[in-house]
Amino acid sequence: MERKSERPNRQGDASREAIIEAALEIAAELGYDGTTVAAVTERSGLPASSIYWHFGSKDALLAAALEHSYRQFRRDAPMYRIRRQEAADPGERIETWFQRGIRYMTRNPHFWRLGLILTLERRVKEPQARKLFMRMREESENLLADWWRDVLAGQGAHSEDDFRRLARLHLMLMDGMFIQYRAAGARIPPRQATLLARALAAHVTKQKQASPIG
Repeated sequence: MERKSERPNRQGDASREAIIEAALEIAAELGYDGTTVAAVTERSGLPASSIYWHFGSKDALLAAALEHSYRQFRRDAPMYRIRRQEAADPGERIETWFQRGIRYMTRNPHFWRLGLILTLERRVKEPQARKLFMRMREESENLLADWWRDVLAGQGAHSEDDFRRLARLHLMLMDGMFIQYRAAGARIPPRQATLLARALAAHVTKQKQASPIG
């Protein structure tokens, strides 16, 4: 038999999730300034008192929404998932990553979208959510550097700076593809991702070069 104390906890979790989802939708449409408590109240159907009880402030709400979307992205994104029987060829691995990365990014775009909004909307007092996004982006960069180190093992002499530069370039390319996806209002053609991945693979594996990647 269900205990009565469990019911309020589940209701509270459901309310919190509804508020977060509403905040993510509004932030995607109207940006940071447009994501007001009044707008979240109207979209979620929950009173302002519930929003303040769960989060305390609009800034804390957006930080929680960003963290929620980041956890979803981490759950699905290829750089966070260990896959068995990956191709041994670096070019194939790079192409597969970009195809999967774009698929997951467009299926669950909230983290990327809200993060870019916060990055572009500079303000005198930096929002808590923006600080959080920059920390998450740094974590993603570190994980991508590890991924490149693994992909290029045995492919000539590469320095730690090479892996770091590749990780930053990787994020830049994903930013650009996401902006194109949002601007065009449609999915990114797999052919475009293939061309991009193959060009990058050709560059980093060319002649197993010993010179730094630039």
